[in-house]
Amino acid sequence: LLSFIGAIVIWYFADPTLKGELTTESSLSLYLFIGGNVLYYLTGIALVFALKDNRAFCKYLCPITIFLKLRARFSMLKIGGDKEKCTDCGACDSVCPMDIKVSSYVTDGKRVLSTECIVCQTCANNCPEKILDLTMGFDGAFIADERIRYRDSGAMR
Repeated sequence: LLSFIGAIVIWYFADPTLKGELTTESSLSLYLFIGGNVLYYLTGIALVFALKDNRAFCKYLCPITIFLKLRARFSMLKIGGDKEKCTDCGACDSVCPMDIKVSSYVTDGKRVLSTECIVCQTCANNCPEKILDLTMGFDGAFIADERIRYRDSGAMR
């Protein structure tokens, strides 16, 4: 609600033709602006409920994600861990804000190859064994291995 109100305020002050009064042209642009924003928010909310994923809009409709995923594929800096020291406790999985199954990468001896990873290091900071860290390397650039947790009525499947 706050972002919607903020967008209307920005629209009002950014339009130099208004000068404190609404004309037919500016009213139409306001209605289109409000309609577009309502459609944007309703689509996001509908996707959250339909897919039971609080980031569904970001994953499937947001155009910015295209550039972020492309960057993630070519990134040499990724989260990695020591497979031998991992106890597979799942602490890293439970704290990952992107719902990535970090432990499955580590137990397979791989770095986190998911394009969803934002390299926030929350998993590394919460690992009780302190085996996760940022690593440099080249994984073949085009490899994307998505191991994402999906929520189903509050439970993982």
